[in-house]
Amino acid sequence: FFFSALTLQLIKPITVTVPPKMSIFERYDDEYRGLTSQISSKISELSSYSSSNSDAQTGVQLTQGLLRQADDLIKQMGMEATGSGDRELQKKTKTYKKTLQSLRADFDSAKQSLDRSGLLAGADSASREDRSRLLQTTDNLGRQNETLDNARRVMAETEDVALEITEELGRNREKIQSARSKVLEVSSMTNQARRLVHSMSKRETQQKIMMYGLAFILIGAIVVVVYYMQKD
Repeated sequence: FFFSALTLQLIKPITVTVPPKMSIFERYDDEYRGLTSQISSKISELSSYSSSNSDAQTGVQLTQGLLRQADDLIKQMGMEATGSGDRELQKKTKTYKKTLQSLRADFDSAKQSLDRSGLLAGADSASREDRSRLLQTTDNLGRQNETLDNARRVMAETEDVALEITEELGRNREKIQSARSKVLEVSSMTNQARRLVHSMSKRETQQKIMMYGLAFILIGAIVVVVYYMQKD
């Protein structure tokens, strides 16, 4: 008996903690953080490369692929946040969009620096005219990249405005539906009041007819009584 009691004291219940299930947006959030961390690391590596480094072009291609993945992920997060109706998730998605735009601008700047250094290094044996033409082409490409960045920002802002308009339309629709239900309720109450007034009017008419009938009967009875009394 002593050993059994000791064994029961040594055996303790084992509690298993089950981690909470992650939502779809939380999974997107974790994946986005990992992508932005990789993009920042790749941009730092690009800044340290020289134009003659063979890894520079590979780094550029990898960073471009990561940026495309992050862009697609942001779109999925935006659709998920809009579908849930959670404003906090929508604000977080807008913040992530701005962060991705900043990373894209840093990547374009690093890539432009690599392109410029490559053109200058390759043009040492060329004439001054060719070098000037190459630099001008690089500047034109840089301006085109800036134009594309501005277009991306405008598109992102337009998308944000469209989401806000959609949210406002949804709120207005709820208000309209609420007002319509109130109008229907008031209309139902008005119909009930109209039927009640009609019923009361009808009852009053019936009561008047009954009163007139009773009065006519009483008058007739009085006339008959008076007639027979005078006859006697």
